[in-house]
Amino acid sequence: MSAAQDSIGVVVLEPNKQLLDKICVFAQKVWGQHEVLPRQTGKELTLAAENLNVGVVVVRASFQRSSALIQNTLLNMYAAGTQILIIQDTPFRVSETTWASFAGLHFLSDKATDEQLNDLLTMSLVRHCMPQFNKLI
Repeated sequence: MSAAQDSIGVVVLEPNKQLLDKICVFAQKVWGQHEVLPRQTGKELTLAAENLNVGVVVVRASFQRSSALIQNTLLNMYAAGTQILIIQDTPFRVSETTWASFAGLHFLSDKATDEQLNDLLTMSLVRHCMPQFNKLI
């Protein structure tokens, strides 16, 4: 594979079509000119990871843990510099009222408001476009 990969803004990995569409609409509003790529399976995520330079992956916590393929692909993407936004839909949330961010890993409750999703996607765009801010955020 050539060293020059196509760049893409957001990959949304979500098996529920209705939720996938909603997250993609929000991501498109925030990331604008950056493409938003909907994915419904781990195999599709793996192909995106192999062929694209991704800014952020949005994934539901329970789906993220659903297969070794998804877990390994996300780990490899994170190691390559991709930010991971985990929508927490299990009882073990970092917070139910606000989002949290640690070194490119972002956690958002499934009970979060649309504004919180928008804010977190905006911060991930800033971190993607201006990596020098990663030390400050």
